[in-house]
Amino acid sequence: MKKRLDIHEGIFLAIVLFSSIAVFIPGTGYAQLMVSLLSVSSFLFGLFIAFSISDRHARLKELREQMNAGDALVVIIDKFSSVWNTKIHKKIKSLIDDWLISTMDYKLEDYSKTQPKFLKLIDYIVKLKLKSTKKEENYEKILDILKELNIQNKKIVYLTKDKMSSFEWGSIIILGTIILFCLFIINNNTPASIVLVVLLATTLVLLMLILRDLDQLIWKENEWNWESWMNVFSELNLIPYFPEEFIKNKRIILPKCTTYRSVKYPHKYPNIQNKIVTIKISK
Repeated sequence: MKKRLDIHEGIFLAIVLFSSIAVFIPGTGYAQLMVSLLSVSSFLFGLFIAFSISDRHARLKELREQMNAGDALVVIIDKFSSVWNTKIHKKIKSLIDDWLISTMDYKLEDYSKTQPKFLKLIDYIVKLKLKSTKKEENYEKILDILKELNIQNKKIVYLTKDKMSSFEWGSIIILGTIILFCLFIINNNTPASIVLVVLLATTLVLLMLILRDLDQLIWKENEWNWESWMNVFSELNLIPYFPEEFIKNKRIILPKCTTYRSVKYPHKYPNIQNKIVTIKISK
């Protein structure tokens, strides 16, 4: 069930709420104290929000780079393992699929929960017996890739857990509240004043919603996250696997007529036991 307020929904509610306040609850007009408070709080808010958005963007960029590099390495493992017989190759691909599926089952902030599936892949490959020089060469390359993937997984776990503290959010919310209060106090109820106050107040809310999405790693997630997973499954000749709830909430937008594995979870997260997986075609 959807619990997150989307940015466009937040903007719509902000415009309705702020327009109602500005029209039906007129302020006192110009007040020296309110103007001074507005100036100081706006400066601090702008400084803090700019730094926070920049920091969150840098974090998201690094996370994207680590995940994209990991996706490429996974495909290489599949290609290198093709030198073994069909049974072994299918087993490795199946273990890769299980690991990728686990990354879909858990939230990004719980990426560490996918490690057991990754370790199963490592354990299976480490125990393989070699019977030719070509296999030995590929085997060494795969081990090197697995080491690199493990390091990247640790980086991804760190990045996903590196969220803003409650003190940082508290400071931004307090400053934002002061700005909103001052804006509506100095509103003199003229058409120009109402429009400007509503636009400024809505922009303030928009910035906070953008920062929220960046901090929760859901900013433009369909472009950098879900499309990336689509490509990996495609390169591995596997059917994409996505939670049906994300499809319904349009967090994932699939091209028409895309065949995918849809999963539903009967229990509350993070319990993914007894999940129901069905093959569907996007409309």
